[in-house]
Formats: sequence, structure tokens, C-alpha cells
Amino acid sequence: MHIRRLLLLGLVLAQPWNSAQAAEPVPPLTLDEARIQRSKGKTMKDEAEKAFALDKAACSAKAIAIGCMSSARERRAAALQQADTLERAGRNREREIRRAELEAKAAKRAAEAPAEAARQQEDVAQFREKQAQRAAERERLKAEHASQLEARRSKAAAEREARQRRQEEIRQEDARRAAAAPANAKKRAERERAHAEKVRKIDERERQYADLLKRREAEQAARQSSAAASK
Repeated sequence: MHIRRLLLLGLVLAQPWNSAQAAEPVPPLTLDEARIQRSKGKTMKDEAEKAFALDKAACSAKAIAIGCMSSARERRAAALQQADTLERAGRNREREIRRAELEAKAAKRAAEAPAEAARQQEDVAQFREKQAQRAAERERLKAEHASQLEARRSKAAAEREARQRRQEEIRQEDARRAAAAPANAKKRAERERAHAEKVRKIDERERQYADLLKRREAEQAARQSSAAASK
């Protein structure tokens, strides 16, 4: 299909203007077809030069080469013109396609510009919001850390104060006991003497009571003995 279109375009370009107008319109070439046509034009130029070189060699072998060389030059010029036409048309078509693609891309960018700008603004707003959230979170963590640190410091200070107060109470209690030790020792000694005296008195009463019982028993035995003797 590409070759047929290229050949048809080449024939149209090679014909006179009036004939070209009467020919069937040729559909625009694609980018690949335009590249193939430009390459084809270059190849045709190379082939025209090779053919001209062969024609010159053939004309040189003839006795009269003036007309032969004129014909060879005309064929060469016609072939080069046709090749140049094909090559130029392909190149122009490539430019048209590229220009159209660039214009389409520019139009697309222009059409998408408002949406892209809105998206970028939304991205910026989201980024700033996230940054603000992160900053707020950092400040919250910082304040929380400071509060926890202050709480630990207060607790440590309270515990230290409690220890110091307890140590002071123990020291005062030890001092009070040390100060009261002589008096307590004296009281304890007095209590021990009083207890010993009480025990002595109890023992004395028990001894006296035992002696009393013995005397009464002796007196009763004596009376009984006297009564028995009188009978």
C-alpha cells in the first residue's frame, strides 16, 4: 500500500500541472511514508548519477557523442528533478506532520493548562497542609515531651524531698531517743528495783503466812495432846 501511494504521488508530481489537476487526489502521506519517499528521492538521485556515468561511458565509445551526451544530460536532469521533487515533498510532509504534532501538543497543553494549574495548586495546598500537620504534630510531641520531662522532674523532686524529710524525721527520732536514753535507763532501773521490792514483800508475806500456819498447827496439836492426856 505504501509503495503504491508513493508511486502514484511520484507520477502525479512528474506530470505537468494541468495533468496533475486532472489526476485523482492523493491522500496525505503518513510520517513513515514521507520518510520512505524522502529516502526514495535520495536513492533515485544516486541511481540517476550512476545511469549518467554509464551513459557518459557509452557516449565516449561513440564517434559523435554530442547528441548522446545532450540526451544523457537531459535524462539525468529529468531524473534528478523527479527525485528532488519526491525528496522535497517527503521532507515537507515530514515538517508538516511534525509541525502538526507540535501544534497538537501545544493545543493539548493549553487545553490542559487550567486543569494542570489547578492540580498543581491542589498539590501545593495538600503539601502545605501536610507540612502544617507535621509541624503541629512536632509541636504537640515537643510539648508532650516537655510535659513528661517536667512531670518526671517534679516527681523526682517530690521523692527527693520526701526522702530528705524522712531522713530528718529519723535523725530527730534518733536524737530524741539519744536524749531520752539516760532518763529511760533511770526509770527502767527504778521499775526493776520496785519490782524486786514487790517480789521481796510478796515472798516475806508468804513466809510469814507459812510461819503462822506452822504455829497454828503446833498449837492445835498441843491442845489435842493436852486434851488426850487429861482424859
